Amino acid sequence: MKNYRTTFKNLGLIFLGVSFLVVLSLNIGYFAKKSRFVECSFCKDRFQLEPKKTWIWIYPGLVGCGKKCPLALETLRRFQDQFPEIPSSFYFLVTDPSETEETIQSYLAYYQKSLRIRALRPKTEEEIGFYRKLGAYLPVHPSLKKRDEHGTQFFLIPPNRDLMYLIPKLGEEELLEIRKEIESKPIN
Repeated sequence: MKNYRTTFKNLGLIFLGVSFLVVLSLNIGYFAKKSRFVECSFCKDRFQLEPKKTWIWIYPGLVGCGKKCPLALETLRRFQDQFPEIPSSFYFLVTDPSETEETIQSYLAYYQKSLRIRALRPKTEEEIGFYRKLGAYLPVHPSLKKRDEHGTQFFLIPPNRDLMYLIPKLGEEELLEIRKEIESKPIN
């Protein structure tokens, strides 16, 4: 009888240990996914005209998109409305290099009524390569553009301009977490 208790107790401890490791690994994966970032070697130069304390939001999209981009831009507008005290600049990264300035401005005009958003076109090969590695700046095949096939990731550049946060989803929970992150980083 004593052996059964010892065996049962050991199995219980093993189960608790394994459960703890599973929960811990899930949490680590969850936080790692949410706080993923990459170094941005060109961001300081590229955004040098932005005020020092400004957080820069970038959404890569397709001009003319009628599905993903309107939802993403609405999310950025909500952030702007919910957190007006956080100095922010918003950019729409034009992922199709063949778009004309007139077409871009025409597309953004509707959104600019409620969101201070500007078009962003990569200026250097380094910048193009960087966005291409992130899956945001790829040559657009006409059939893909027709189906609005593009990513939905957001990029956030802090005031130090040394790195770029990669944000796969931007719902209410993520907005609150981002606000905490922003408020925890004192800006000199």
